[in-house]
Amino acid sequence: MNENIITDPYAEAADLIARLQAVGRQADAEVLQDAIDSGSTGTEIFMALRWHLEDLLKKGLPDDLRKRAARLEAFLAAALR
Repeated sequence: MNENIITDPYAEAADLIARLQAVGRQADAEVLQDAIDSGSTGTEIFMALRWHLEDLLKKGLPDDLRKRAARLEAFLAAALR
């Protein structure tokens, strides 16, 4: 399986949340989890995740997390077009 292809954005977000928690970025992980938990529709969840991922990418992340966050943000941006 090509790891550059996202087939389940919710699983990808959950994995990113777990990885953020593992490196001590609890507040960032909570913001992403809240975007998922608070959304009423898939579109609302995607929009909130994308907005928070853009903010997270501006803050700076370790390289592996930055790549994962950027890939998920790009997927969500394309899905929302």
